[in-house]
Amino acid sequence: MKHTTATLLASLFLTTFAFAQEQLGLRLETYAGVSSLALNPTGNLNNPLKWDVNLAGASVFFENNYAFLRETSLRRLLQHRDDAEFVVAEDVEGTVADNVFVADFFNNGAARFVQTTATIMGPSLALRIGENHSAGVFTNMRYAFGTVKLPNELSYYQYDARPLQETFKMPEMRAALLGWSEIGLNYAFKVPTSDGSMNFGMSLKFLQGYDAAYVESQTTYLHTKLQGNAIALARPQGNFGYAVGSEDASNHFAEKNGRGLGLDLGFSYIFQDHEEGYRLKLAASLLDLGYLRFNKNAQAHSIRLDTVTTLQLDDYENLDPWADRETLLRTFSQNTLGDSLASYDGDNFRMALPAALSLQADFGVTENFYVNALLVQRLPNLNHAPRRGNLLAVTPRWQHRWFSASVPVSVYNLSRVHVGLAARLGWLVIGSDDLGGLFANKNFTGADFYFALKVNPFEIGGGRERGGTGKRRYGGRGKVKCYTF
Repeated sequence: MKHTTATLLASLFLTTFAFAQEQLGLRLETYAGVSSLALNPTGNLNNPLKWDVNLAGASVFFENNYAFLRETSLRRLLQHRDDAEFVVAEDVEGTVADNVFVADFFNNGAARFVQTTATIMGPSLALRIGENHSAGVFTNMRYAFGTVKLPNELSYYQYDARPLQETFKMPEMRAALLGWSEIGLNYAFKVPTSDGSMNFGMSLKFLQGYDAAYVESQTTYLHTKLQGNAIALARPQGNFGYAVGSEDASNHFAEKNGRGLGLDLGFSYIFQDHEEGYRLKLAASLLDLGYLRFNKNAQAHSIRLDTVTTLQLDDYENLDPWADRETLLRTFSQNTLGDSLASYDGDNFRMALPAALSLQADFGVTENFYVNALLVQRLPNLNHAPRRGNLLAVTPRWQHRWFSASVPVSVYNLSRVHVGLAARLGWLVIGSDDLGGLFANKNFTGADFYFALKVNPFEIGGGRERGGTGKRRYGGRGKVKCYTF
């Protein structure tokens, strides 16, 4: 059991760093351009610049409240990526070597979550058309894993201390992984009002699915620990499946196994203060509506039992969930249903995107200083889906045409407070919504990092471009002189 736990933790804390939750320092500011569309499709309408191009970018976010590494940071983890060893806190005696990471577990009554998101941001463009319209195209490769209501009964210390032969209830639980790429088309328009404008926007996304996996326990069942590393399950009912084309676990975008459509819808209202900017922006958006259908290299399974079944966990001890997935599923079907093929339901399934509702209020305190309040609330979904994390954040920022700084203060899944820092210098944006996870040697539960390299209008010489001094000309008609190569 402890060997298995250490192996899972190694995977949890190292392999999930594929490439932030909402990348607040990248998405919120007035000059965010095409980057702002990920939070609200109307985001580019108020950009003082005529156009904005994203050349490249990436983000990684990982957070959980199940396990933590003692006195560790992401910097230290990456330093020992090749020689890292993991041990469970119960097995530690005395001091440990620098490459040894001590894993411990939370032991309170909270429901457990483990979530990671990753995005590789490809070439993208947002263009303002006249004063009242904006259009854009964007490309992303995205990865998401999420389980948000892992039963506390599975917390390590609680489960480990439970006596043998004691039967207890195991609530419903869900977990899902999804890897996909998207090509999005954005359009937004502005309706002037007496005190500002109403803005409407939409992003339509064409999706290609790569890797996907899900497991769902759909009812409360009875669980009993038995001697000899065995368990008994009474009346279990659930679904599970996967779509994986590549045998290489590190290549999540090797083969297209599905396709689908996604949609973002956005609204915002600008209260204009004076010609140079706004005093308040209120915004709401529905993000990642839609789903993919996987029908290649896909398998869907289910189990429905009205009796008690016993599982010998040793049968699965040496099976790799990725490389030996076919053997693992056949073994499970044989042990529970008496037939290695009985759990098989078909060769296709649907996977929904991690849908969410986003609400924003952006206050213009001075010409260059803003405070943003943001709520992201995941939406329920009837399909299999990696559930998005809930986020509540307040982000003060100081912005100028050529540089900016943001300090996001956020609460993720009502779990803990994170403080981040992001900066933009010219066309380079770099930041984290959780600085402590990057550098502080503390109880490490996750980390967050993002960057983007962009290009937008500039000029050489004495002319002035629109917004070039940091002044936000609301509805102005300034023209941009671009450098000729």
